[in-house]
Amino acid sequence: MKKNDLVQLLSPLAGRQDIPDDVRQIVGNAIAVANSPLDYDLVIYRIVVTVLGAAVLVTVIGGIYLARKADPNIKLPDGIVAIGSAAVGALAGLLAPSPKSTGG
Repeated sequence: MKKNDLVQLLSPLAGRQDIPDDVRQIVGNAIAVANSPLDYDLVIYRIVVTVLGAAVLVTVIGGIYLARKADPNIKLPDGIVAIGSAAVGALAGLLAPSPKSTGG
């Protein structure tokens, strides 16, 4: 059975009011996980990782360039530091493995 077939079978259950709320929530979560773009479109994931990696590299290289070539009294702009930090954090979030629930 394909994921799409499973989603089609579970979709009507997510809106029914005659099943318990916890079961309806589990079904809704299963549908949301099955419809995750990372499951069926790795191109988006690769593009995001590439752009974030490029942002990190450009920020680091640009910061080094400014530190070496610019006037010693000029401080690296806070915006450049913020962009680099955000890109590193986003890359870490994308590349770190997701925690698995132990079922307990």
